[in-house]
Amino acid sequence: MTSKTMAVALAGLIAISAAPAAGQVTDDVANTKHNLSAGGPTGATLVDYGEICVYCHTPHGGQVDAPLWNRNFSTATYQMYTSSTIDMTMDGQPTGISKACLSCHDGTIGLDVIINPPNSYAGTVPGTTPGTNTMPSGGFTFLDTDLRNDHPISVVYDETADTKFNAKSSILAAGLKLYTDPASAGEKVQCATCHNPHQKGRAAFLRIDNSASALCKTCHIK
Repeated sequence: MTSKTMAVALAGLIAISAAPAAGQVTDDVANTKHNLSAGGPTGATLVDYGEICVYCHTPHGGQVDAPLWNRNFSTATYQMYTSSTIDMTMDGQPTGISKACLSCHDGTIGLDVIINPPNSYAGTVPGTTPGTNTMPSGGFTFLDTDLRNDHPISVVYDETADTKFNAKSSILAAGLKLYTDPASAGEKVQCATCHNPHQKGRAAFLRIDNSASALCKTCHIK
């Protein structure tokens, strides 16, 4: 085998080993429904900014409650989940990174309404007027502003206050995340505790598999 042939073969092996296996969970937002650009898989008719990340993120001038967030937060008043069985502290309104998720999923702000368009966008790229396309109502992705029938968010995870929950260390080790925010103390359950918006390969962007309620039982002692 010549050195050139060997190099080609080695390059092929590297490419094969680097390619994700079928069904593998990877961070690949370009091939998920969170790619709202014209080349994305959603088929949504939105203003085409010519980029993928810009619908959510900006390198400068973004919101601080989510990483470089390129959308304004809703000014709506939310109806939060309430239950007499919750012994952990819950914020009166959504906080932190959950506000970023709701800026699309509550249906009050257009999916293509962003703070900083990319420099390459001059308002001439084909598309509709920003703000006319909100999250379609009726589907499970449409949360509205009534969150009483959804999993509670903006809750300080404290297994010492509520002993029906597993230790914080064990849920973090399992692959879930807790979040702090500038407004208050404590590590909180937020939308992104269970969902990874960049992830491809698992239904509903879940961080871990929920077969036999495995995700639920990561936190809840049942």
